[in-house]
Amino acid sequence: MPDTDTISADYALRPSELAPTLALLVEARQPAILWGAPGCAKSALAQQVAADASRAYVDVRALLLDPVDLRGIPWRDADGRTRWAPPAFLPPADDPGRWLINLEELPSAVPMVQAALYQLVLDRKVGEYELPEGASLIACGNRESDRGVVHRMPTPLASRFVHLEILVDADDWLAWGAANGIAPEVLFFVSMRPELLHCFDAQSKEKAFCCPRTWEMVSTIVTRRAGLDAGVERALFRGTVGEAAAVEFSAFLRVWRELPHPKAVLDDPGNAAVPENASALIALCGSLYRMADDVTLDAIVTYARRLRREVGEFLVGSCVRRDPDLQRSPAFIRWAAASTQ
Repeated sequence: MPDTDTISADYALRPSELAPTLALLVEARQPAILWGAPGCAKSALAQQVAADASRAYVDVRALLLDPVDLRGIPWRDADGRTRWAPPAFLPPADDPGRWLINLEELPSAVPMVQAALYQLVLDRKVGEYELPEGASLIACGNRESDRGVVHRMPTPLASRFVHLEILVDADDWLAWGAANGIAPEVLFFVSMRPELLHCFDAQSKEKAFCCPRTWEMVSTIVTRRAGLDAGVERALFRGTVGEAAAVEFSAFLRVWRELPHPKAVLDDPGNAAVPENASALIALCGSLYRMADDVTLDAIVTYARRLRREVGEFLVGSCVRRDPDLQRSPAFIRWAAASTQ
């Protein structure tokens, strides 16, 4: 098996690049395996590819299988011959639908299970069972350096896959988050501290760490926090992204929550106050970008022109990242034309 821990960063792909790449391999029925650290959205990417292609998604936890689970249990037919009843987690061989079967945590499966998968991955069958024509196989796994439960993949199985590695990229995740309802507080905090999006350390003894998955969990806490004591909230953040990131994020939230309502800016963008505190200004921008549409963008652009150049570009850029159609609005076209002068 190729040493996935030494893959050059030049060959690792951002999720936005991996999605069409994986889709191409899925349509070609070429098995592929996604490698990456815990929490870097491997499973979410696989589910997105399945949804975009209108394929039924099947999550097969290889870690939980025994070798005999793949072939199924024996039974005797009318002629007294032994047949094998295939497992229900695999689609029926004669099913006319489209399927994407993800062998989750494949490197964590014991060697005998990995060996049992040779035939399924290469020949698309196990014993008497054959995958339907519309089914494609992929796999996901953590790297050996991530210090999880990982067994080195045998070369005969590894050679059956195209190996792809995920590169965690803040800009890529922010674009995804803006389109998928991640709380603006989280998006703007990660914008200011992109190095905290993913800081997994296999040697650390701390149980919680920053990664795309845990920041999505923080977003859920933020949007459902009504009635939570501040101390309890900090404890939740610490238990989700670790102590250092929780301290910074809690301090950021205190500034965010003390800001005036952004509607005052939209009502009078030419005269509305501009916060002197940098964190407060970014927090205000975070509220404004969530309100951007064809009607409000003109006021947002007017306000952005009064800000420091980099902050104004950050604000308007966030608006069009959230809704790319705003690039065709007159307000954005005027902004873009003025920025090039």
